[in-house]
Amino acid sequence: MDRRLYGTVAAMRDHARITNAGGVSPRAMRVERLVRPYDRDAGSGLDLTGRLYGREPDTAALASALDAVAGGRARLLSLEGAAGAGKSALLARARADARRRGWTVLTGRAAMLEAANDFGVLRQVLAGLPPAPDGRAVPALRTAQDDASPFDVFELVSAHLFDVTAGAPVLITLDDLQWCDTLSLRWLAYLAHRSADLPLALVLASSPREMSEQQFLLDELIASCERRTLHRLTQAHLSRWIADVMGAGADDVFVAECHRVTGGNGALLADLLPALAARSVPPAEESLASIEDIGGAAVSRRVLSWIRRCGPEAPAVAQAVAVLGDDGELVLVAQLAGLDLDAAARAADRLIKMDVLTNTSPLRYVHSLTRAVVHAGISAGLRTSQRLRAARLVRDHYAEPERAAAHLMAVDMSSEPWALETLRAAADAALERGLPEQALGYLRRALAEPMPVSARAELLAGIGATEIGAGVAGAESTLHEALAIATEPSLRVRIGVDLAYVDAVAGRPLKSALEVVDEVCARLPPGRDELAAEAELGVFAAYTASADAGEFLDRRMARLRDRAADDARLTVLTGVVDAWSGARRGRDRAECVRRARSALETIDHQRTWELRLRLPAVSALIDAEEYDLVGDLRGIDGHFGHRQGTAGDATVAACLRGRLAYGRGDLKAARTVLGTALKHPSVAGTDGVARLVSVLTDLGDLDAADRLIREHAPAATAAPTWATAVFAFARASLCAARNQRKEALEGFLETGRGLRALGVDNPAALPWRSRAARCHALLGDGAAARALAAEEVELARRWGSPRALSTALAASGVVSGDPAAALEAVTVLDRTDAELHRAMALVDLGTVELETGAVDRARDHLQDGFALARVINARPVWLRAARYIKRAGGRPDLGRIGGVTALTAQERAAAERAAAGATNRQIADDMVLTQRTVEQYLTSVYRKLGITGRPQLAAALSC
Repeated sequence: MDRRLYGTVAAMRDHARITNAGGVSPRAMRVERLVRPYDRDAGSGLDLTGRLYGREPDTAALASALDAVAGGRARLLSLEGAAGAGKSALLARARADARRRGWTVLTGRAAMLEAANDFGVLRQVLAGLPPAPDGRAVPALRTAQDDASPFDVFELVSAHLFDVTAGAPVLITLDDLQWCDTLSLRWLAYLAHRSADLPLALVLASSPREMSEQQFLLDELIASCERRTLHRLTQAHLSRWIADVMGAGADDVFVAECHRVTGGNGALLADLLPALAARSVPPAEESLASIEDIGGAAVSRRVLSWIRRCGPEAPAVAQAVAVLGDDGELVLVAQLAGLDLDAAARAADRLIKMDVLTNTSPLRYVHSLTRAVVHAGISAGLRTSQRLRAARLVRDHYAEPERAAAHLMAVDMSSEPWALETLRAAADAALERGLPEQALGYLRRALAEPMPVSARAELLAGIGATEIGAGVAGAESTLHEALAIATEPSLRVRIGVDLAYVDAVAGRPLKSALEVVDEVCARLPPGRDELAAEAELGVFAAYTASADAGEFLDRRMARLRDRAADDARLTVLTGVVDAWSGARRGRDRAECVRRARSALETIDHQRTWELRLRLPAVSALIDAEEYDLVGDLRGIDGHFGHRQGTAGDATVAACLRGRLAYGRGDLKAARTVLGTALKHPSVAGTDGVARLVSVLTDLGDLDAADRLIREHAPAATAAPTWATAVFAFARASLCAARNQRKEALEGFLETGRGLRALGVDNPAALPWRSRAARCHALLGDGAAARALAAEEVELARRWGSPRALSTALAASGVVSGDPAAALEAVTVLDRTDAELHRAMALVDLGTVELETGAVDRARDHLQDGFALARVINARPVWLRAARYIKRAGGRPDLGRIGGVTALTAQERAAAERAAAGATNRQIADDMVLTQRTVEQYLTSVYRKLGITGRPQLAAALSC
């Protein structure tokens, strides 16, 4: 094939002068514009009179290279980095330095569209040469014949270059060398290999590009150079730059956000920062939202230019990646861009080398600002179309509805059935993961899709239930809207039960919601007794969420039994009611446990109203002190981490976890867990506050307990409620700790009156009799004290839980001076981890023995109680023990508080599991604790055993 023969630039200029002796011809002017050398001193937009931020080492290297050339040695440098890294600015700095030195400066810049033009870059370089003194023209840039080597041209051009400069130093800078034409690259390689003794500085700048024949030439040329790679700027560099441009020091968060959106790219920063300064945006945290908004417009031209330089397919690939976001797998990008896989891959590779996309799977943008520019450049109509296509592609590719729903959320409506199905499936998946707020977003978006009235009623009911779970105000309005259009009986029952539950967790009377439930049940078709039974069980769950189900047991229990009689499964679920009420009345502990366990194993985790039955079931197990059984049933978190758990559920769950920790004697964990009950102002929250007051009292933090009582005391009610009773007990316990005996006695008796009115006889719920008995004894009424203590012992024996029986026996021993009862209070706790109860029982036993003259035994038991109370931080108990130890003629033995013996049962259990190789998560699941509590246990174990970590546990525990 014939080569195109190129004339010399000098010949063109001479021709222009000859044909227009009196001036410059129009053609000559056009020629001058075409051959004017590239010298964009603005570089990447940096102020060249100031600093090149973060490029100080590179600037110093360039100056050193020019110094070496001035001394007679050639220097070849290669600056490598992604687009916008600052290569052009450094070249411009080198040219400015060389001109100050009086050197000849030649420059050129390659372009992708000119890569096929032979000698294109060399032409630019030669155009900067001054005229030869003897008038000689630049040798012609052509080959003599088709198959001739260009070597002669290289030799003549190079010789002419140094003849013209007369041996003076020369700087040649070439930008975007990756697009250089082949013959110019070969000339540069020729020059680089023959310039060792010449005063030449050759500085090249290039970005990575795809492999080709030209790339091998480029690599060979660069291999002969000193290579410097320009990395992204750091936040420290950026902080100084912002201060100079914006005239004020920047907040760390502002610097971090600028760095995030630009990825530390110098060119993007050079466009962004002046744009922010021009709009007087302060470099502070309150300006974070402005960075991307203003920056998008400022960098758009540069970003789109980078993308266009990556080939004709690159814009479509860039748009597809912007739309797909985190789902930008190459196969999906190709389909969305309408390209075959190979073409999309080539375009993606170019964008990666241009530092626009990351070299990852899925593909992502290096700079969020770049993605914002590309996304904003897509027209509204095309964006909607691409989003819908992306949603369908993602749904089919991943089979994960939430990923597809993320794209549907960006579109107002699709009018396609699959979109509605995808959004509802995504909501279900979010609920399964315990994310009601996210599920609510999917469901509300689904309302925009066309659907039948029955489907809309179902959807509204789901939204209402999810709003309950998310704690969103107005859930009852959504549920009433659903009820107004719902016709399916089971849906109407579900809505009615949810309305009752909304009122319950908000602490409102249930009357109006129950009227809705009764009306719905009255309209059920014949033969649907199972729906009516489900409604009654849902109402029971609502009652227990409000912490008082006495009215249900009195008025609705018989109705529930009748409606569930013919359904074996509903009969098992009805056992929750029997277990809960039996535990409150202290009747048949084994049967209560059996019914609660059977119900928990029967509950359908996909039915919200059934999930709520777990609350009273687990409460009954804790009242029965079946802590290990709760663990076998996957723990309290397992019971309450369900699809549509409400804020009220979370509060009740916190109360139950707190009760579990308190029963085991872990006052610190009980305090932490019960603190979450303060986050929800429901009646269940009141119960949690009251229990937290009791924990603080046992810890000796009386001022904190008093503040809680004053801030969260429930309003007075006409009839007794569980909330008022449990709060009266907490208040009385605080008075007792302050030695306000009369006030304490009055409070405990008030608690008893309230509980009796509610039918609560079980001392495991609140041991008000034993507390009142102690107050009576201290006030001198021994008969009343012994009567109340004996009554509690009888009730506790009938119920049969160790902690409740120990509490009753200890009080009986103290008020009646009976060492046998006091000793039984200690021994009944054998094989339990009731550390607080054990410490109190030991101290009570010691005091009784001291009063009866058994001083040595008394001192030993008091020392044991003192040590255990110190370990669990029960301050009032160990202070009381210390007083009686001194009365017995001894001193508290601090030596007992250390080593393995200082570990509580919970700490010992956690340590043994950790020594066996269990993880903190596994220990938490096994022991029905939070992972944070396990970490606290192990930290305490390490401190008490004097070790630093798990590897030493086994040896320390065996000592």
